[in-house]
Amino acid sequence: MATRKKVLISAAVAALAAFIGHAFLRVKNVSLASRDMPVKHLSCHYLKNIDYGAEDITILKDGLAFLSTGLKYPGLPQFSDDPGKMYSLDLLHPKPTPVELQIRGELDLGTFNPHGISVYKDETARWKS
Repeated sequence: MATRKKVLISAAVAALAAFIGHAFLRVKNVSLASRDMPVKHLSCHYLKNIDYGAEDITILKDGLAFLSTGLKYPGLPQFSDDPGKMYSLDLLHPKPTPVELQIRGELDLGTFNPHGISVYKDETARWKS
């Protein structure tokens, strides 16, 4: 009798585990939690001088992008000892090349650590190079 009781309890536990597992898989499928997304390789390519990626990018309506690089968080591993830099990039050019922006003024460029970027464009101003 004890053996039969153990078999029934084992069967009930196995059925409950199967039911819970099936319910979990249904929820996972309905929520699209593990779907495979098709990869569409556009015209992506490596950008020279942006060795460790951009911390932030802001894109203007005319296709000009501004990139900030070199963010360092205290206490986390750093991939480069170089200070932060700012770049511009013409996304409408067939082969866009980042151009490092020269920062003028009293800023200590050795400790420049940009985080985030915003652009204010005055409609009455003219761009000067």
